[in-house]
Amino acid sequence: MKRYLLIVILMIAILSLSGISWAQCSTGQSGTTCSGPLNVQPQPGNTAQSAITLIDLGLPLPNPTVGEYTLSIASGMILESDNGNSYHSLMGPSGPQGPIGANGATGPAGAQGPQGPTGTEGSPGPTGTSAAPADYSFFYEPGFNAAAGTSEFGNSLDRDQIDMTNAVSVRFLLTLAASVLPGGSYAQAEYTPDGVNWYALSAEVPVTTPTGIYSSGWQGLPAEASGDYVVRIVVYNAGTSAAQLGVRQLHLQFR
Repeated sequence: MKRYLLIVILMIAILSLSGISWAQCSTGQSGTTCSGPLNVQPQPGNTAQSAITLIDLGLPLPNPTVGEYTLSIASGMILESDNGNSYHSLMGPSGPQGPIGANGATGPAGAQGPQGPTGTEGSPGPTGTSAAPADYSFFYEPGFNAAAGTSEFGNSLDRDQIDMTNAVSVRFLLTLAASVLPGGSYAQAEYTPDGVNWYALSAEVPVTTPTGIYSSGWQGLPAEASGDYVVRIVVYNAGTSAAQLGVRQLHLQFR
């Protein structure tokens, strides 16, 4: 109810200044006074909605008076004083911020872009080097008289020079006839980097079971053996005296 009363007062004040009124108005020292009611009547041919406009002159507000309700304007904002109290805005305080709404549904995926052009082919790499030849055949004869302890098959003239720089794996194979050595005996390939000291190149192959082909199985080439070295085949006789060993084939293979 109070808001409607303020609007009526505003209409009275503005129409008093503009002279567009059917009410009785008189001009005094403090302004124009009109006795209502007031009606806003647009001029003939008017094409805009009826309105009451306050113009901000940038002047001090009228002094509030007890028993009166006063509307005015300051800094572009309508202010009201009731019953001599201080002016205040007719706009109420802002309400609290509402909760955040739920996320909307995910939109459809965009169209896939065109495939880029194929890059140019790179230049060929250098030609790789081959590993050592796949197979080396060593000394063999229908039988070998193995002394107690370690002895070399054949002699120093039955060794081989092998470039193992590019080899990755190695295995040793042998073929035996009926004659074998006591338990714990074995044959093995060895290499020397200096012609004096010998080191194991392959795993040990037992020579204790007659008639068959026996292998050390593939194993990684020892890192120290990656080079061009002399290789030999040795046999270890675990017995206390020399014994005949029916060797038929001795092969060292690489890959």
